[in-house]
Amino acid sequence: MSGLWSKWSVYEYMRHTYMRVGSSPDLLEVMDNFPELHLAEIKEGMDEFELTISIGGGQRAQ
Repeated sequence: MSGLWSKWSVYEYMRHTYMRVGSSPDLLEVMDNFPELHLAEIKEGMDEFELTISIGGGQRAQ
């Protein structure tokens, strides 16, 4: 883990952004907000979020 941030920080950032604007931030936006976090950990947080909002058949919950 890098400092105070973790994949769960990324997950929460994505969750709050999604609730506020209705879309998920892209990888570049997340990297800009967590520059000290390793790319692998950023992707893990993003994957966790995608699992949370996905439903069967690869569709997103509406």
